[in-house]
Amino acid sequence: MTLLSSRVTPFHSRNAGRRTVVEPGAEWLTPGLDSASLMLDALTRVMTSRDSATAAHARRVQRYASALAQEMCAADAMLIEAVRTAALLHDIGKLAIPDRLLHKPGPLTREEYEQVKLHAAIGADMLEGIDFAGPLAVIVRHHHENWDGTGYPDGLAGDRIPFGARLLAIADCYDALTSERPYRKGLSQDRALNMIVERRGTSFDPAVTDGFLRIVPGLRATTPPPSQDLVPSYAFHLRTPRLL
Repeated sequence: MTLLSSRVTPFHSRNAGRRTVVEPGAEWLTPGLDSASLMLDALTRVMTSRDSATAAHARRVQRYASALAQEMCAADAMLIEAVRTAALLHDIGKLAIPDRLLHKPGPLTREEYEQVKLHAAIGADMLEGIDFAGPLAVIVRHHHENWDGTGYPDGLAGDRIPFGARLLAIADCYDALTSERPYRKGLSQDRALNMIVERRGTSFDPAVTDGFLRIVPGLRATTPPPSQDLVPSYAFHLRTPRLL
């Protein structure tokens, strides 16, 4: 299924009557972009118009993931660009998830959590029809896979997880842990890094974990503290009690 399919999806049905909101003075089309870039640009603006906090989270994740990609695969310009773009749109599938689940202040039920987990596959479906040179949709689909095979949506393990998705997973987790939420304070950078190190070889690729630890000092020196973020706890699927 692609963005051009006639099939009605949760994304289409929920947004059929919704008007796009653009900030005053903003231009809907960015000059000089090809059709694929225009589509990605439009999706980014739609995501921002729905939830500015989620969009801010995505921009921070993009910065972390881009730096990590430069560290781990500096010679692969196509993969670096795919990671950079996937990081900005990794939560685009949440456009198809009801707001009552995305902004629920308390714990999700098992059924609600299963519904929210669909966002990774939905996001990949939304991006599949875009003519992008790198593995954009694949990275978005698999950024919640775990190194030990306990992630979703496909339960991939180890080297079967696309490399770009392994990079995005750790960047997404780091920002989720250090961001403030309505129900808890963000963790300190040191505590967040300790949690990531504890999951080296279970949630995260050991080599990617080591690479992330190498770039963190530079990120700390130039990154302001994240503001309150409405992205809920399921944005990082770690097998620990919910942090309050």
